[in-house]
Amino acid sequence: MTSSLNTHLPAQHGHALRKLLVVTAIAAGVLLGLGFWLAKKQGAFDDNLVLRFTTQSGEHLSNGMKVVYQGFPVGQVKSLELTSSGQIQGALEVKEKYRSLATMGSTLELASAKLVGAELILRKHPTSTDSFKNNDAIDLKHFDLAHDLEKKVLEKIDPAIARVMAVTAEISDPNKGLPATLGNINKTLVSTEKLLNSLNARAQDPRVDHMLTNLDLGSASMVRNAELTEKTMQSARQVLGSTQKVMESTQKTMESTNSLVQKTEQTLQDFRQGGVGKWIAPARPANSASAPKN
Repeated sequence: MTSSLNTHLPAQHGHALRKLLVVTAIAAGVLLGLGFWLAKKQGAFDDNLVLRFTTQSGEHLSNGMKVVYQGFPVGQVKSLELTSSGQIQGALEVKEKYRSLATMGSTLELASAKLVGAELILRKHPTSTDSFKNNDAIDLKHFDLAHDLEKKVLEKIDPAIARVMAVTAEISDPNKGLPATLGNINKTLVSTEKLLNSLNARAQDPRVDHMLTNLDLGSASMVRNAELTEKTMQSARQVLGSTQKVMESTQKTMESTNSLVQKTEQTLQDFRQGGVGKWIAPARPANSASAPKN
Protein backbone atom coordinates (compact mmCIF):
# COMPACT_ATOMS: atom_id res chain seq x y z
CA MET A 1 0.00 0.00 0.00
CA THR A 2 2.89 2.29 0.69
CA SER A 3 4.36 1.62 -2.73
CA SER A 4 1.06 2.47 -4.49
CA LEU A 5 0.85 5.72 -2.53
CA ASN A 6 4.41 6.63 -3.50
CA THR A 7 3.66 6.07 -7.21
CA HIS A 8 0.38 8.07 -7.04
CA LEU A 9 1.98 11.25 -5.60
CA PRO A 10 4.42 11.87 -8.51
CA ALA A 11 1.52 11.48 -10.92
CA GLN A 12 -0.51 14.19 -9.13
CA HIS A 13 2.50 16.51 -9.04
CA GLY A 14 3.02 16.06 -12.77
CA HIS A 15 -0.65 16.75 -13.52
CA ALA A 16 -0.63 19.94 -11.39
CA LEU A 17 2.56 21.07 -13.12
CA ARG A 18 0.99 20.62 -16.52
CA LYS A 19 -2.04 22.64 -15.45
CA LEU A 20 0.23 25.38 -14.16
CA LEU A 21 2.18 25.44 -17.41
CA VAL A 22 -1.03 25.63 -19.43
CA VAL A 23 -2.41 28.50 -17.31
CA THR A 24 0.94 30.30 -17.53
CA ALA A 25 1.01 29.87 -21.30
CA ILE A 26 -2.55 31.16 -21.62
CA ALA A 27 -1.78 34.18 -19.40
CA ALA A 28 1.39 34.88 -21.36
CA GLY A 29 -0.58 34.69 -24.61
CA VAL A 30 -3.23 37.03 -23.27
CA LEU A 31 -0.60 39.48 -22.04
CA LEU A 32 1.23 39.27 -25.34
CA GLY A 33 -1.95 39.87 -27.29
CA LEU A 34 -2.92 42.74 -25.01
CA GLY A 35 0.51 44.28 -25.41
CA PHE A 36 0.34 43.85 -29.19
CA TRP A 37 -3.12 45.47 -29.24
CA LEU A 38 -1.95 48.36 -27.08
CA ALA A 39 1.13 48.87 -29.25
CA LYS A 40 -0.98 48.85 -32.38
CA LYS A 41 -3.46 51.26 -30.81
CA GLN A 42 -0.58 53.57 -29.94
CA GLY A 43 0.58 53.43 -33.55
CA ALA A 44 3.72 51.42 -32.96
CA PHE A 45 3.22 49.55 -36.24
CA ASP A 46 1.98 52.55 -38.27
CA ASP A 47 4.10 54.21 -40.92
CA ASN A 48 4.33 57.47 -38.99
CA LEU A 49 6.29 60.48 -40.25
CA VAL A 50 9.30 61.53 -38.15
CA LEU A 51 10.49 65.14 -38.50
CA ARG A 52 13.39 66.94 -36.87
CA PHE A 53 13.43 70.53 -35.60
CA THR A 54 15.97 72.86 -33.99
CA THR A 55 15.37 75.79 -31.64
CA GLN A 56 17.36 78.11 -29.41
CA SER A 57 15.25 77.54 -26.31
CA GLY A 58 13.54 74.50 -24.87
CA GLU A 59 11.14 76.58 -22.77
CA HIS A 60 7.58 75.24 -22.94
CA LEU A 61 8.80 72.18 -24.86
CA SER A 62 8.48 68.69 -23.40
CA ASN A 63 8.50 65.06 -24.46
CA GLY A 64 5.06 63.83 -25.36
CA MET A 65 3.54 67.26 -25.96
CA LYS A 66 0.89 67.29 -28.66
CA VAL A 67 1.26 68.49 -32.22
CA VAL A 68 -2.09 69.91 -33.39
CA TYR A 69 -3.57 71.00 -36.69
CA GLN A 70 -6.66 73.21 -36.69
CA GLY A 71 -7.20 72.25 -33.05
CA PHE A 72 -6.97 68.46 -33.63
CA PRO A 73 -4.01 66.36 -32.42
CA VAL A 74 -2.03 64.90 -35.31
CA GLY A 75 1.15 63.79 -33.51
CA GLN A 76 3.48 64.35 -30.57
CA VAL A 77 7.05 65.20 -29.63
CA LYS A 78 9.13 62.02 -29.29
CA SER A 79 12.47 63.37 -28.09
CA LEU A 80 14.35 66.50 -26.99
CA GLU A 81 18.12 66.87 -26.69
CA LEU A 82 20.49 69.69 -25.71
CA THR A 83 23.48 69.73 -28.09
CA SER A 84 27.02 70.79 -27.23
CA SER A 85 26.46 74.04 -29.18
CA GLY A 86 23.61 75.01 -26.84
CA GLN A 87 20.80 74.37 -29.31
CA ILE A 88 17.79 72.19 -28.67
CA GLN A 89 17.21 69.41 -31.16
CA GLY A 90 13.96 67.52 -31.13
CA ALA A 91 11.99 64.97 -33.07
CA LEU A 92 8.27 64.74 -33.52
CA GLU A 93 6.05 62.07 -34.97
CA VAL A 94 3.04 62.73 -37.22
CA LYS A 95 0.46 59.95 -37.41
CA GLU A 96 0.29 57.97 -40.63
CA LYS A 97 -3.18 59.17 -41.65
CA TYR A 98 -2.08 62.81 -41.26
CA ARG A 99 1.14 62.59 -43.29
CA SER A 100 -0.46 64.49 -46.17
CA LEU A 101 -0.84 67.57 -43.93
CA ALA A 102 2.92 67.89 -43.50
CA THR A 103 3.87 69.24 -46.93
CA MET A 104 7.15 70.86 -47.93
CA GLY A 105 7.27 74.43 -46.63
CA SER A 106 5.00 73.72 -43.66
CA THR A 107 6.12 75.12 -40.29
CA LEU A 108 5.65 74.55 -36.58
CA GLU A 109 4.53 77.25 -34.14
CA LEU A 110 5.07 76.94 -30.40
CA ALA A 111 1.99 78.59 -28.88
CA SER A 112 2.93 79.48 -25.33
CA ALA A 113 1.20 81.48 -22.61
CA LYS A 114 -2.04 79.63 -23.28
CA LEU A 115 -4.63 79.16 -20.58
CA VAL A 116 -3.66 75.51 -20.25
CA GLY A 117 -0.07 74.58 -21.09
CA ALA A 118 1.50 74.96 -24.53
CA GLU A 119 1.29 73.09 -27.82
CA LEU A 120 2.97 72.80 -31.17
CA ILE A 121 0.80 73.95 -34.07
CA LEU A 122 1.37 72.56 -37.55
CA ARG A 123 0.90 75.23 -40.22
CA LYS A 124 0.40 73.60 -43.61
CA HIS A 125 1.89 75.31 -46.66
CA PRO A 126 -1.02 76.77 -48.67
CA THR A 127 0.19 75.64 -52.12
CA SER A 128 2.78 72.88 -51.72
CA THR A 129 1.63 69.28 -52.30
CA ASP A 130 4.94 67.43 -51.84
CA SER A 131 5.07 65.64 -48.49
CA PHE A 132 8.00 65.58 -46.07
CA LYS A 133 10.13 62.47 -45.85
CA ASN A 134 11.32 60.80 -42.66
CA ASN A 135 13.96 62.77 -40.75
CA ASP A 136 13.41 65.93 -42.81
CA ALA A 137 13.84 69.22 -40.94
CA ILE A 138 10.87 71.50 -40.26
CA ASP A 139 11.13 75.12 -39.08
CA LEU A 140 9.94 75.93 -35.56
CA LYS A 141 8.73 79.42 -34.66
CA HIS A 142 7.93 80.67 -31.19
CA PHE A 143 4.57 82.32 -30.78
CA ASP A 144 3.93 84.11 -27.50
CA LEU A 145 0.16 84.48 -27.19
CA ALA A 146 0.38 87.06 -24.40
CA HIS A 147 2.87 89.18 -26.35
CA ASP A 148 0.79 88.95 -29.50
CA LEU A 149 -2.37 89.89 -27.58
CA GLU A 150 -0.55 92.83 -25.99
CA LYS A 151 0.64 93.95 -29.42
CA LYS A 152 -2.86 93.79 -30.88
CA VAL A 153 -4.32 95.68 -27.91
CA LEU A 154 -1.69 98.39 -28.28
CA GLU A 155 -2.39 98.60 -32.00
CA LYS A 156 -6.05 99.25 -31.17
CA ILE A 157 -5.41 101.60 -28.23
CA ASP A 158 -2.72 103.82 -29.77
CA PRO A 159 -4.98 105.35 -32.48
CA ALA A 160 -7.74 105.86 -29.90
CA ILE A 161 -5.31 107.63 -27.57
CA ALA A 162 -4.09 109.77 -30.47
CA ARG A 163 -7.66 110.77 -31.32
CA VAL A 164 -8.38 111.62 -27.68
CA MET A 165 -5.24 113.75 -27.52
CA ALA A 166 -6.22 115.53 -30.74
CA VAL A 167 -9.71 116.24 -29.44
CA THR A 168 -8.24 117.49 -26.15
CA ALA A 169 -5.90 119.79 -28.06
CA GLU A 170 -8.78 121.14 -30.12
CA ILE A 171 -10.88 121.74 -27.01
CA SER A 172 -8.05 123.55 -25.20
CA ASP A 173 -7.14 125.70 -28.25
CA PRO A 174 -7.49 129.35 -27.08
CA ASN A 175 -8.51 130.52 -30.58
CA LYS A 176 -10.89 127.76 -31.73
CA GLY A 177 -11.39 125.56 -28.70
CA LEU A 178 -13.83 125.54 -25.82
CA PRO A 179 -12.57 128.78 -24.17
CA ALA A 180 -13.03 130.70 -27.43
CA THR A 181 -16.51 129.19 -27.90
CA LEU A 182 -17.54 130.12 -24.37
CA GLY A 183 -16.18 133.64 -24.91
CA ASN A 184 -18.21 134.04 -28.11
CA ILE A 185 -21.33 132.75 -26.33
CA ASN A 186 -20.75 135.28 -23.53
CA LYS A 187 -20.36 138.12 -26.05
CA THR A 188 -23.57 137.05 -27.79
CA LEU A 189 -25.45 137.02 -24.48
CA VAL A 190 -24.16 140.50 -23.59
CA SER A 191 -25.19 141.86 -27.02
CA THR A 192 -28.63 140.25 -26.66
CA GLU A 193 -29.06 141.79 -23.22
CA LYS A 194 -28.16 145.26 -24.59
CA LEU A 195 -30.63 144.85 -27.47
CA LEU A 196 -33.43 143.80 -25.10
CA ASN A 197 -32.69 146.74 -22.81
CA SER A 198 -32.78 149.11 -25.79
CA LEU A 199 -36.10 147.70 -26.99
CA ASN A 200 -37.52 147.97 -23.49
CA ALA A 201 -36.42 151.61 -23.22
CA ARG A 202 -37.99 152.43 -26.58
CA ALA A 203 -41.18 150.68 -25.57
CA GLN A 204 -41.48 153.10 -22.62
CA ASP A 205 -41.41 156.15 -24.96
CA PRO A 206 -44.96 157.73 -25.34
CA ARG A 207 -44.32 158.33 -29.03
CA VAL A 208 -43.82 154.62 -29.55
CA ASP A 209 -47.08 153.92 -27.73
CA HIS A 210 -48.90 156.50 -29.90
CA MET A 211 -47.38 155.00 -33.04
CA LEU A 212 -48.41 151.50 -31.98
CA THR A 213 -51.96 152.78 -31.28
CA ASN A 214 -52.16 154.33 -34.76
CA LEU A 215 -50.83 151.11 -36.25
CA ASP A 216 -53.54 149.16 -34.43
CA LEU A 217 -56.23 151.58 -35.68
CA GLY A 218 -54.87 151.40 -39.21
CA SER A 219 -54.79 147.63 -39.09
CA ALA A 220 -58.39 147.53 -37.81
CA SER A 221 -59.48 149.93 -40.60
CA MET A 222 -57.74 147.79 -43.21
CA VAL A 223 -59.48 144.71 -41.84
CA ARG A 224 -62.88 146.46 -42.03
CA ASN A 225 -62.20 147.65 -45.56
CA ALA A 226 -61.18 144.16 -46.56
CA GLU A 227 -64.39 142.77 -45.07
CA LEU A 228 -66.51 145.40 -46.91
CA THR A 229 -64.65 144.68 -50.15
CA GLU A 230 -65.31 140.98 -49.72
CA LYS A 231 -69.02 141.62 -49.07
CA THR A 232 -69.21 143.92 -52.14
CA MET A 233 -67.58 141.26 -54.30
CA GLN A 234 -70.04 138.67 -53.02
CA SER A 235 -72.98 141.02 -53.86
CA ALA A 236 -71.51 141.65 -57.30
CA ARG A 237 -71.20 137.92 -57.86
CA GLN A 238 -74.86 137.48 -56.89
CA VAL A 239 -75.97 140.30 -59.27
CA LEU A 240 -73.90 138.84 -62.09
CA GLY A 241 -75.48 135.48 -61.40
CA SER A 242 -78.98 136.94 -61.52
CA THR A 243 -78.16 138.89 -64.72
CA GLN A 244 -76.83 135.76 -66.35
CA LYS A 245 -80.02 133.91 -65.46
CA VAL A 246 -82.16 136.75 -66.96
CA MET A 247 -80.08 136.71 -70.13
CA GLU A 248 -80.43 132.98 -70.42
CA SER A 249 -84.24 133.29 -69.93
CA THR A 250 -84.43 136.11 -72.55
CA GLN A 251 -82.42 134.04 -75.01
CA LYS A 252 -84.79 131.11 -74.55
CA THR A 253 -87.83 133.47 -75.07
CA MET A 254 -86.31 134.88 -78.27
CA GLU A 255 -85.64 131.40 -79.56
CA SER A 256 -89.26 130.43 -78.84
CA THR A 257 -90.57 133.62 -80.61
CA ASN A 258 -88.38 133.01 -83.64
CA SER A 259 -89.59 129.43 -83.84
CA LEU A 260 -93.24 130.64 -83.60
CA VAL A 261 -92.70 133.19 -86.39
CA GLN A 262 -91.19 130.55 -88.63
CA LYS A 263 -94.09 128.21 -87.98
CA THR A 264 -96.66 131.01 -88.67
CA GLU A 265 -94.95 131.91 -91.95
CA GLN A 266 -94.89 128.28 -93.01
CA THR A 267 -98.61 127.93 -92.19
CA LEU A 268 -99.44 131.05 -94.26
CA GLN A 269 -97.52 129.74 -97.23
CA ASP A 270 -99.29 126.40 -96.99
CA PHE A 271 -102.69 128.23 -96.90
CA ARG A 272 -101.86 130.32 -99.95
CA GLN A 273 -100.89 127.29 -101.93
CA GLY A 274 -104.33 125.72 -101.25
CA GLY A 275 -107.35 126.12 -103.60
CA VAL A 276 -109.26 128.64 -101.52
CA GLY A 277 -106.15 130.40 -100.31
CA LYS A 278 -105.20 131.40 -103.84
CA TRP A 279 -108.42 133.49 -104.13
CA ILE A 280 -108.55 134.86 -100.62
CA ALA A 281 -104.87 135.60 -100.08
CA PRO A 282 -103.12 135.31 -103.38
CA ALA A 283 -99.40 135.18 -103.30
CA ARG A 284 -97.74 138.45 -104.11
CA PRO A 285 -95.33 138.43 -107.02
CA ALA A 286 -91.75 138.41 -106.04
CA ASN A 287 -91.04 141.66 -107.94
CA SER A 288 -94.28 143.44 -107.02
CA ALA A 289 -92.80 145.20 -104.13
CA SER A 290 -89.96 146.53 -106.22
CA ALA A 291 -92.10 147.53 -109.34
CA PRO A 292 -92.44 151.27 -109.87
CA LYS A 293 -95.83 152.91 -109.25
CA ASN A 294 -97.68 154.69 -112.10
